[in-house]
Amino acid sequence: MARPQLHSTERILDSARTLVLDRGAGAATVAEIARVSGAPPGSIYHRFPSLAELFAQVWIRAVRRSQSEFAAAAADPDPTRAAVAAALSVYDFCERNPVDARLLLSFRREDLIEGPISQAAKQELAELNEPVRTAMADLARRLYGRASRDRVDRVALAVLDLPHGAVRRPLIEGRKLSQGRRTALEGAVRAALAA
Repeated sequence: MARPQLHSTERILDSARTLVLDRGAGAATVAEIARVSGAPPGSIYHRFPSLAELFAQVWIRAVRRSQSEFAAAAADPDPTRAAVAAALSVYDFCERNPVDARLLLSFRREDLIEGPISQAAKQELAELNEPVRTAMADLARRLYGRASRDRVDRVALAVLDLPHGAVRRPLIEGRKLSQGRRTALEGAVRAALAA
């Protein structure tokens, strides 16, 4: 029978994310993550062979969480409704998960992941945005008849750029997102799709 895990991986990842957001990536050392999470450094190194690998997992987890509802929303049979729902799913994720959203809006992957990571993590990072790219190409085909570069770019503006722009400043400033901002976003998304 396996021994129960005393220090959860989720707690270690949460602690690393908090340190990065509160004090910057440079402050998130293994020793400091161990102190904040309560996990011994050896336990951290057992799960993550390097700090870069740990940060890669923090990033991957946040992206996967942010994408979880996007694809389902984009699958609505009505393409306009699907695109609007996909855009609003980004906003709603940020409202429900402001800490992960702040991480994704404040840092680029390259800001966090410096140094060697496993081949498996490299592969996961390389394929991470494929479901969103596929959904945007599908939306472009359904909305405009084809998935040309400019049509996919218009979809990206509507379902990704506008929602991220709508949430970026309030989240970075630590303010709560508002229903009025969400309503305005919906109007902007519809206008971008129709332009």
